[in-house]
Amino acid sequence: MKKTIFKKLTWLLIFGILSVSILPNVFPNYWFVDIFSNFKLQYLVISVLFLVVAIILLQKKILAITLLSLAICWNSYYIVPYYLKSDTLPKTTENQLKISSINLLSSNSKVDLVLDYIESEDPDVLILMEFTPGWQNHLLPVIQKYKYKELEPRLDNFGIALLSKHKMNSSIDYFELNNKPSIVADLQVENEKLSLIATHPIPPISQTTFENRNKQLTNIISKRSQYSPNLIIAGDFNTSSFSNHFKILLSKGLKDSRVGFGLLPTWPANYGILQTTLDHFLVSDHLHVIDRSIGPNVGSDHLPINMIIGIN
Repeated sequence: MKKTIFKKLTWLLIFGILSVSILPNVFPNYWFVDIFSNFKLQYLVISVLFLVVAIILLQKKILAITLLSLAICWNSYYIVPYYLKSDTLPKTTENQLKISSINLLSSNSKVDLVLDYIESEDPDVLILMEFTPGWQNHLLPVIQKYKYKELEPRLDNFGIALLSKHKMNSSIDYFELNNKPSIVADLQVENEKLSLIATHPIPPISQTTFENRNKQLTNIISKRSQYSPNLIIAGDFNTSSFSNHFKILLSKGLKDSRVGFGLLPTWPANYGILQTTLDHFLVSDHLHVIDRSIGPNVGSDHLPINMIIGIN
């Protein structure tokens, strides 16, 4: 009896893992379905484990193997490219730029961890999200070290700041949504110009917020021609690399900077088994990503992200 129940449960889980693997990319316009697109690495691991179980325990092995192989192939299609290094080294990388982005978490009380991390990384450009008036006071020693800055502290979770050691002209842009600020900046790095957009769309916790998140991202990419050929879009996008809505961002000559460096998941910071890729640097195709990494837990629910690019 117990064995029969176990087998039925195994079949139910096989169909379930196949469904959550495929449906988010087939029906991407429903907020609750899209949420399941974020965990393809977890689905891949579970599919491999169930494949072993099916081979050992199930009688209808061929059907189970077929379904699980489909799930494995589907999820691998989204994951494997991040581990394949396709970027070639440029002839020179004289102009290098180091960028760090941190979702501070407005309620985070571990100020020392954040300060120590920023000091250890010492980025040329620093992006801060969930930037509150309290965080502005806590990070005053850091802010004072950067000559150029755009600060937009807020009492909610959508304050944002951009600090630069390089000459920068910047402004706040709401990308036609009028409620969540982004920062648009033009930087001068040696003799090269670069545009940088720091953004933090709303989490997709309902159909309305899901649509607003997507609008913010598509409104940004629709203005691609207004920015420098050297473009970086950075921040907590509240969507993973596996969503169809994320893929739209790669349609205007941009690439995901983590390709070749692995998935580098960032959220939730305290639960490694569930982590996915919500924090991003998108860069122009021709820019060389020299290094891409994540930082340690600094008390936020997100891990920091770092990138070094060559600009020639």
